[in-house]
Amino acid sequence: MMTVDMTGLLSPSRPPDLRPRGSADRRSPAGHGLPPHPLRRVGTGVLVGALVMLAVAGLDSFAGLRVPGLGALATLPSGSAAAQAPAPPPTPGTCLSWSRPDAADTAVVDCGQPHLFEQAGPVALTDQTALPDDRQWRQLVNERCSPVVLAYLNQKFDPVGRFRVGALKPSAAMWADGDRELRCGLQSASRSGALYPTVGRVAESDQSAVQEPGTCLAIDGRTVGDPVACVGPHAVETVGVVDLAAKFPGPFPQVTDQDAVLQPECAKIADTYAGGPDVIKNKKLTVYWDNVTEESWNAGTRKINCNLAALLPDRSGFAPVTGSVTGEVAVGDTVAPAAGSPAPAPVPDGGAAPAPAGGEQPANPSAPAPVAPEPGGY
Repeated sequence: MMTVDMTGLLSPSRPPDLRPRGSADRRSPAGHGLPPHPLRRVGTGVLVGALVMLAVAGLDSFAGLRVPGLGALATLPSGSAAAQAPAPPPTPGTCLSWSRPDAADTAVVDCGQPHLFEQAGPVALTDQTALPDDRQWRQLVNERCSPVVLAYLNQKFDPVGRFRVGALKPSAAMWADGDRELRCGLQSASRSGALYPTVGRVAESDQSAVQEPGTCLAIDGRTVGDPVACVGPHAVETVGVVDLAAKFPGPFPQVTDQDAVLQPECAKIADTYAGGPDVIKNKKLTVYWDNVTEESWNAGTRKINCNLAALLPDRSGFAPVTGSVTGEVAVGDTVAPAAGSPAPAPVPDGGAAPAPAGGEQPANPSAPAPVAPEPGGY
């Protein structure tokens, strides 16, 4: 049997040819001092213009956010059960998952079950003579894996949806033995790099980057972070989801047409969620939503979130909000501190992997250590 060798998980920045949400020619109102982006706001029933990025799955591309390796598949000591496990095949459509922090128990799982990685196909790095460093790996994933993923999905990939391009790289030992295969695939990850289990193949899934109503996203400086409890400081609170498919069964609707539907719909959803028509205004919050770009629409995305948030007094970004709109709310007027270390990758349903016979054993000390994700910046 083959030994499961050290393999690293990489998730690159968005490929340059996959335009992030918000690159359409939209303009902020004069004096707002914020970048153009099709996030919209309901103030006192009047559309007031573009504000800031909110599409969670697209945040890793905003302002050059650097997303490093997300983990590693370590070789366990000889004699452990995992050390004799066969290496996962590189077959496109194969889904992989793990529960150990070092991902040493990576195994093939049914794609209908929770999993962390879906393989799109391998790429042979025959032109690489030296083992790439982290920066070079991310560049290779950007350049080599993006076309593989697009082909695997028949060009139906939402570049700012809930999935992003990633890869499994060979370890230094595997590289020294001549392994030059980069396995390209898809994963769902938070802004900080924590992986989320998904169910079903991406080609058969809704790629919309939406959160469930009641989800709050952390405040990270002036911007948003990972999902957090609404009782603590956060940037936005999701109040509902709007599916544009019923209103627009045909081709891509222009932003103004989307807004004509989303403005009243998000206002109604938000008022119902908050418990009354004046609750949001009295608690100094505002309703926001994002628009669907043409690229996302062509990939099948139809859903968007309606959200609640507040801006800093100088309108330079989100203000920290503490508490859900359904209870007591406090809105801060100073910039929140930057987020700390990213959360560890969630494990799939079923909990941690069982310890090898004889007790837990450390990963092979001669193998490279797992690379923890770094928090992104704006």
